Amino acid sequence: MKVRGTVRSLDAWENDGSGPTASVAREAATTGLPDDYELIDVQTVTAKPGEPVTMRAMARSTRTETIEAEGRDQAEALAALRAAVPEGMRLLGHVVL
Repeated sequence: MKVRGTVRSLDAWENDGSGPTASVAREAATTGLPDDYELIDVQTVTAKPGEPVTMRAMARSTRTETIEAEGRDQAEALAALRAAVPEGMRLLGHVVL
């Protein structure tokens, strides 16, 4: 039996930005977001009266790959697929072929 899986990179991106207001700080924090990453969160790091606001943007990679594995039955094939997941990647799902 053969199975095919989709894996996604675990790479993450983080950047801090500051400005006089939250909207300016958010823009500064998200500047430079790589094309193959999706923004997952923007958090306020500091926001004290009279001081610049600092925000942190966090993103994850959208890079995916397809992998395949075989086994005598579905359980063995799935175990082989999980073992074939490259380091730094996460198995998102699988289909039986």
